[in-house]
Amino acid sequence: MNGWLMYPPKDIFDREAKLRAARLMEQRGRLQRVGSGHNGGRAGTLLLDRQKLARFQPARERVAGHLVDGALPIRRRRIEGREILKVEDLAIHFGGVHALDGVDLTARTAEIAGVIGPNGAGKTTFFNCLSGLLTPDRGQITFDGHKLNGSPATRGRHGLGRTFQTPKLFGTLAVMDNLIFGCRTADSARRQYVFDPGLRRLSHQERAARVARLVGYRGDLNAPAGSLPFGDLRTVELARALCAAPSLLMLDEPASGLDVSQAENFVELLRTLSDLGLSILLIEHDMSLVMGICDHITVLDFGQVIAEGTPSEVQNNEAVIEAYLGREH
Repeated sequence: MNGWLMYPPKDIFDREAKLRAARLMEQRGRLQRVGSGHNGGRAGTLLLDRQKLARFQPARERVAGHLVDGALPIRRRRIEGREILKVEDLAIHFGGVHALDGVDLTARTAEIAGVIGPNGAGKTTFFNCLSGLLTPDRGQITFDGHKLNGSPATRGRHGLGRTFQTPKLFGTLAVMDNLIFGCRTADSARRQYVFDPGLRRLSHQERAARVARLVGYRGDLNAPAGSLPFGDLRTVELARALCAAPSLLMLDEPASGLDVSQAENFVELLRTLSDLGLSILLIEHDMSLVMGICDHITVLDFGQVIAEGTPSEVQNNEAVIEAYLGREH
């Protein structure tokens, strides 16, 4: 077990660390951050549940053992990671507000990267710039060796997949039709499924059903998407993103609303997809999940990168403690 898993929350944020963070804030003249309830209702606290965190470790190490319908193929060798996304000096402002200011980030294949930060740090704005919903004021995005530009649909055909905080499906269409939409995107761009190459040999209906079972959807594939409960909406949106054969999958708060058992299964799924070569970039407020699944983490605060590194490096970084804990009174 990694050493950072052994630290209980009281050791991560002891009084001395909080005092150091307070001194840093005084030196930098920063305002106190006011929390909005996402992290347990405290003002910007970074909460780590030690028991929950420990449960994710075996989940992230398990790989599907059999090639059966609705399961991923076995990974028999470690896939060599390579740089697939490079973001340099990304910036965007709205009036006088600098939502992003000089953000750099690198993502690699066969790895899970996390983007975290307090509310209002610029995380979703960053995702919107990557996916083409927003046009940055400056900076460069290189994806799979090429400059990334164009509409969200164009970027999807290039292999950039995404889910949203609030799932966005075609509510009047059946679940199956939503998934087939993803399959057609993959076929129109002649994309390969890096996590399961055999999917290309299947019909759209067979492919969609297999991916739906893979992500854990057990509902009616013919049901209108708009009739589904929120948890199924989130699952189907993930399935549709995978049906489009992405090489980089961006997930915006994908574990929202999951209990610990569901989160375990989710960690195992993402870990396996990553081990099979898929690059994953996620935003998540559940710090226990982030620390339990990510290989690399970038921390944003007020639109700027204040830290990056492994989970252990990030959670012990003074600038991160400052951003999440706020000013001592």
